[in-house]
Amino acid sequence: MLAIPILRSRVAPVLNWCSSICLFPDDPSYQGSGQEVNVSHLEAEERLEFLRDRGVTTLICGALSPELLYYGARLGITIVCGVAGGIDEVRRSYWCNQLDQPQFWLPGCRGMRRYRSGYGGGRGCPGPAQGPKRGRGKPPEPGRGAAEACLCVHCGLRLPHERGIPCSQVNCPRCGRPLVRESGGKGKP
Repeated sequence: MLAIPILRSRVAPVLNWCSSICLFPDDPSYQGSGQEVNVSHLEAEERLEFLRDRGVTTLICGALSPELLYYGARLGITIVCGVAGGIDEVRRSYWCNQLDQPQFWLPGCRGMRRYRSGYGGGRGCPGPAQGPKRGRGKPPEPGRGAAEACLCVHCGLRLPHERGIPCSQVNCPRCGRPLVRESGGKGKP
């Protein structure tokens, strides 16, 4: 299935705070309006889990936090982010591999996007505060050669370290506490 967060018949600008998501069959010939589901009662991570449980394999969205981007990748959801525009036009353009056209760029995001494979938006905007050339492929898996990570000492969550953003300035998406730097991927802060 294909999912697109919506706000007034357009792609919602930020996935973390949208209240509705439209689900479509993973079929380019589908002409219907999709199924709109209310997700306002779900936390950001729960939204991705809900989508995975509904069989969503691809999510097209505006901006989202880096933590949510990594979490979606771990859940096996291909995320095409940095997208703006009307839902029907975005969906049609996705199937034609044309979401890299300027009319679909979320302000501050631009560039090529990967469509049915890979992680995130290629050279597009992987998150709300990151510039256009930050997409770097799949995030490193903790414990498998990851050179640097941010760790929550309270709940044990480990996220890949974002270059230029101190771990202490990132709050854990699970418990809300500041993360600490972990080097060498060995589990010691």
